[in-house]
Amino acid sequence: MEGRIVGVFGTDAGAKGGLLASISKKSEAEGGLAVHRRVESGMSYSFLDDSQFPEKSQGYSRIASIADHAFYVLPRYGKIAAPDGELAVIVDSFGLDGSILAIDEEPPAAIGSYFKGTRLEAFRAISHSSKSSVIDLAAVKLGPNSPPRGTLVYIDRAFSVKGVGVVVLGFVLGGRVGVHDELRLVPHVEGKRAEVRGIQVSDEDQVSVERGLRVGLSLKGVELKDLDKVSWMDDGSFEVRDRVSFVFRQSRFYKQPVDGRDLHLQLPGELLTCKLKSEGGDGGLFSASLAAVVPVWEGMRVGVIDLNGKSLRVAGGGVCVAP
Repeated sequence: MEGRIVGVFGTDAGAKGGLLASISKKSEAEGGLAVHRRVESGMSYSFLDDSQFPEKSQGYSRIASIADHAFYVLPRYGKIAAPDGELAVIVDSFGLDGSILAIDEEPPAAIGSYFKGTRLEAFRAISHSSKSSVIDLAAVKLGPNSPPRGTLVYIDRAFSVKGVGVVVLGFVLGGRVGVHDELRLVPHVEGKRAEVRGIQVSDEDQVSVERGLRVGLSLKGVELKDLDKVSWMDDGSFEVRDRVSFVFRQSRFYKQPVDGRDLHLQLPGELLTCKLKSEGGDGGLFSASLAAVVPVWEGMRVGVIDLNGKSLRVAGGGVCVAP
């Protein structure tokens, strides 16, 4: 089984709810993240929404970092405000393609001009009825932040279940996970590994799963305390580093310099504090020093986040160079 991850971005909770209720079923909600699921033509689609924006931006930056595609839901009556622009910069920073959707109304003429200077300027704008379950998913392809090889799982929850043991929830970002596979914990100073005892997708047991799926994995050979600071599991094939180099493209709307500053780096799924440094030259090469090792591959996309930014909390995005 394989899946695709669709980020549902927007500032109007009612409009987003109208879309999601009509095209999918809610399968999980934890904190500000809500996961909705739809299976079509053998493909499992996870639609991810965040309810904490605009108070917090990190939920949507996390979604953008693992998404394959973006649905941007317009606020009703086309009332675009500053938070909509910030979401457009998040989507733009991670190089996502997608569509603009107006729920139960026609999108304003020339809506792309509302988002001039971001990728949303070229997004196709369509109308969707909240009473219709029909939606075109043909354009939802493998996204820009999927590793070209190797198995990688992002973990967002870990807990213990009586009679089962340690269980983690997360997304398969690359490769394939099967029962009895041994996966390395990242970061972990001892290079500890866990054996996959069981796999579930939407409470249904699976023998193996492929990238793009929201999964629950029961693990053998580890204790819950071993996962305290673990954000990923991989098959051991990924480079892990505490210094990430990337070509940075600063958003035209973020006016402050970033060189030498303590900011946050949005990695695939996880947001970590970092120290940014320009490596000089005209190519925009930057490095970010981190407190722990993270999985890195050439072409991996990252976002530079300024949580204390007043008008804009997203400085821009980058593409990692060969580790």
